[in-house]
Amino acid sequence: MENIIESEDFQRILVVDDEPRIVNSLRRVFAASALIRVETASSPGAALAMVARFADLRLVISDFMMPGMDGLELLSEIGRLQPEIIRIILTGHANLQTTLRAINEVGVYKFILKPWNNDDLYWTIVRALELNAARRENQRLQKKIKEQDLLLQKMEKFYPGITAVKRDADGAIILTDL
Repeated sequence: MENIIESEDFQRILVVDDEPRIVNSLRRVFAASALIRVETASSPGAALAMVARFADLRLVISDFMMPGMDGLELLSEIGRLQPEIIRIILTGHANLQTTLRAINEVGVYKFILKPWNNDDLYWTIVRALELNAARRENQRLQKKIKEQDLLLQKMEKFYPGITAVKRDADGAIILTDL
């Protein structure tokens, strides 16, 4: 049913809302999933503490209207601290200016309106986690390519010509006796 590109046992997400019934509703959306572990925070300050506490946090869903700091300010700060975390805003108070700010300034992945459809929300989160996993795998592979390139440069330095590969017209490698 779930297809998260990942070898980890689960994906940790954080739900931030000052209304306990909203937090509980969101927790129920993911309750049956063995791959998604939900952490919760009832304030922006508690959310920032959770971001610092969980290095494996992959995604944050935040309410927009909260006391002390609005959701966009919170997600902006989370993006500054951990840019790889996918950020989603959840609100019942949508307007064009807020939406544009969320996307253009804060880098919000998705803007979800209350009331939400549970299935749509669930699959939005699964797809966002797949995107996150693909990005992390891409970064890992890019790092590996750089490491291998450095190794080839060192080999070429000590054994000139070792990295020169000759191919025939079909692209097959031509092996020559040394």
